[in-house]
Amino acid sequence: MMISCKNKKSEPTPEEIQAQKVALADSVLAEIDAFAEQYWNAYGKSFNFKTIELTEKEQLAKPDYLLDPSVANNLVTKSQKINALAMYVMDITLCKAYDMSYDNQKEAAVKLATDLNVPFDMEYCTSNEPASEIIRSIYNACKERGDVSLFWQFEYAIVFEGIYILSQNPELFLNKITEEQWQAWAVVKRTRMAAIKELSKYDEEMAQVWELRKNNKITASTEENNSIDQSLETAKQYYIVNKDKYAAKRNSLLQ
Repeated sequence: MMISCKNKKSEPTPEEIQAQKVALADSVLAEIDAFAEQYWNAYGKSFNFKTIELTEKEQLAKPDYLLDPSVANNLVTKSQKINALAMYVMDITLCKAYDMSYDNQKEAAVKLATDLNVPFDMEYCTSNEPASEIIRSIYNACKERGDVSLFWQFEYAIVFEGIYILSQNPELFLNKITEEQWQAWAVVKRTRMAAIKELSKYDEEMAQVWELRKNNKITASTEENNSIDQSLETAKQYYIVNKDKYAAKRNSLLQ
């Protein structure tokens, strides 16, 4: 019995556990920075709703599927707020394409950004210039305050809102995307997922986001293979079939 007690491994102390977490976080963040460089490079070339050109006839059918600005007043958790902020950002870009007022969405976005203490610049949503430098500044600000996970959760919701919007009118939007934009967008989505997977190793919030992604077959199928390997026509049919499922999943991000 004495030998058994002597050889028994002692449980790590809270300090040792914290040190292990810090070491893992440092390792992960080094990997994240490598992902981020790929991210900036692809971001400026990827598809974005704010730069598409709609004809006057196409602009007549205004989208009725944007997130209601009043939703921002009813959100409680950090995850709900960052997801909604991402949705408003994407919705504002679509409003710009349709030549619609986005004052209410802007007010909702500013409120949420203030609640979360997240740097927010309307130029991100409305400028025709590539948003890669703006995205980089948001990433750096989150990193400096030790909250890089919040940035990637925001970016996950960004890509999901983009997929949701595509699913609402794929015949229109997919016809506006060039092959280069489509492939760059696929790189952006893959990079987001790779970053979230790394962060999930030590961050509880990111672990939940990663589980959400893993358990969502619809999201996984569009984020991995279909965007690159299948033709736009095939992707169009895929979005049409899964339109209602995307809407339901999008709503679940606010629960």
